Amino acid sequence: MKLSVEHISKSFEKTQVLKDISLEVKKGEILSLTGESGCGKSTLLRIISGLEAPDDGSILLNGQNITSWKPEKRKFGFVFQNLSLFPHLSVKGNIFYAIKKKDQTAEKLNHLVEMTGLKGLENRYPHELSGGQQQRVALARALAINPELLILDEPFSSLDELLKAKLREEIFDLLRSLHITTILVSHQASDAFLIADKLVVMKDGAIQQSGTPSEVYQKPISPYVSDFFGASVIINAKNKDENIVETSFGSLKIANNRADDFQLFVRPENIQITTSRDFNLSGKVLKKEFKGPHDVLKIGNNSTSEFISLETERCPHEVGETIYLKVPEKEVQIFK
Repeated sequence: MKLSVEHISKSFEKTQVLKDISLEVKKGEILSLTGESGCGKSTLLRIISGLEAPDDGSILLNGQNITSWKPEKRKFGFVFQNLSLFPHLSVKGNIFYAIKKKDQTAEKLNHLVEMTGLKGLENRYPHELSGGQQQRVALARALAINPELLILDEPFSSLDELLKAKLREEIFDLLRSLHITTILVSHQASDAFLIADKLVVMKDGAIQQSGTPSEVYQKPISPYVSDFFGASVIINAKNKDENIVETSFGSLKIANNRADDFQLFVRPENIQITTSRDFNLSGKVLKKEFKGPHDVLKIGNNSTSEFISLETERCPHEVGETIYLKVPEKEVQIFK
């Protein structure tokens, strides 16, 4: 199974919400569409599902153009944010709702409820279930049709953090074991990092970056992507000499052919506190916060309003002390 999205665009009235989107999902792959609210990811999901028609572009399934197919013909399983369970149907009724009568066997029901942790709840109604159990019913219903593709739209957004973490791990372990091709929409990096083979980061209706979770986290192509996936240190810089850049915190050895001003990006965990001054950054500890197993340092100097926020393990340095920061060149990205 291979799903291809080719040059999809969509506007509502005069607002363009998708701009020439192309991506591919291979058999057994889990792809996460992520980005801030309003970036277009849910609209793209609706177009892939057949619930919305694009203005331009095509959706291909195994090379066949299915852009005009109705949702039921696509044989995709859906788990939406609001779950959409039928309140007048039992767990069994909800699970079997989308499949033909002849396929509604006791063996199939037993398999689905065992697989999704619903054994013994088959005759209960949605209002008699917890939020996590309702989520499992929605998943079992989506799996009942043996879908070509499973589509999850913010499936954990209504759950509390503890339940979300537990259920998320269980569900994605299940999807992995079944080798089900999946598209997940989420605005939370934790969902994407935990389960995705590939991330697609969207902003303002366009794809900003795609790649493995590790690639996108360690090598973001823009400040937006870097900030979306956690804490980052971004420092203004300019060329000083060949392979040396100047910042308000000192000079660094970094190969760079840019003639203009630019920004250096590095993840905080890749910055090391050192005693050496040579081609390392320096600054004063302006603030030190205790955060359980970690300290958070705010580092600055008198020449600029810039500062570096750094989370470290137990730090012996106190407010007012000057410290030196080693920034490995291979960990640095350069942004315009």
